[in-house]
Amino acid sequence: MLPSSSFRSPAQTLFVVLLVGACLTVEGGMVPGAAAQDVRVGLRTGPTFGFLSDGKVPFTGGRRTTNANPRLDLHAGAFLVAPLTDSYALQPELLYIRKGGHFSEPLSERYSVERYRLSYIQGSMLGRRALPVRGRLSAHAVAGLSVDVALGGTVQRNARSARGVFEDRIDLLADDDLRRWDVGIVVGAGFGYGIGATGRLGLELRYNPGLRSVFAGSEDALGPSTDAEAFPLSSPPSTLRHDVVTASLTYTVPLQLF
Repeated sequence: MLPSSSFRSPAQTLFVVLLVGACLTVEGGMVPGAAAQDVRVGLRTGPTFGFLSDGKVPFTGGRRTTNANPRLDLHAGAFLVAPLTDSYALQPELLYIRKGGHFSEPLSERYSVERYRLSYIQGSMLGRRALPVRGRLSAHAVAGLSVDVALGGTVQRNARSARGVFEDRIDLLADDDLRRWDVGIVVGAGFGYGIGATGRLGLELRYNPGLRSVFAGSEDALGPSTDAEAFPLSSPPSTLRHDVVTASLTYTVPLQLF
């Protein structure tokens, strides 16, 4: 029997159904005439550089004694490119993405580390603009909005001091410390190169900042930590939001091949 946390809530199920419906609408109805023949379907995957930022400047922490470090993880998913004109297209996407961040606090009497690992299903609706280049090389820019639905999240805490070693692992979703959804902005640019008769291989770099705080409530600590003097390293956790950079390898083919 699967644990209860593995089941999607009605909101999560509705989100997935609506996104799939949007993709089908783009494919079949929103792109009339000859442009519909140029719809492409693609896969994307690559590393995710996740930050949890509680400062006004991206990729930083708000406390001077705390180091805000990136978490290296991954993302993977599928997308459509549906042309509207020769230069503009709509690009709906559905991704599995892991985010998070690390905080460390090196003090003379104690060294503390806090590692957040968070996973989401992310749906995005992007506008795509082709940029003029020559030859088989293509270039484009994208911008739009993303909606994330949380699948899980943990925080691992470690502290070393003269008193000994402290370790603590908390399931954030089970304790209702992690917000169930987030909204973000997506901006990016990429290059593509024709492979074979119809394939196209590409590289793309994006910045995806979140617009909501990642954690629920306003408590100074998340979960039942027994070392309140050391944690949390961010103050307070309710101010943290996602700052994420993704680097993707993509491959697309015309949709009519399937």
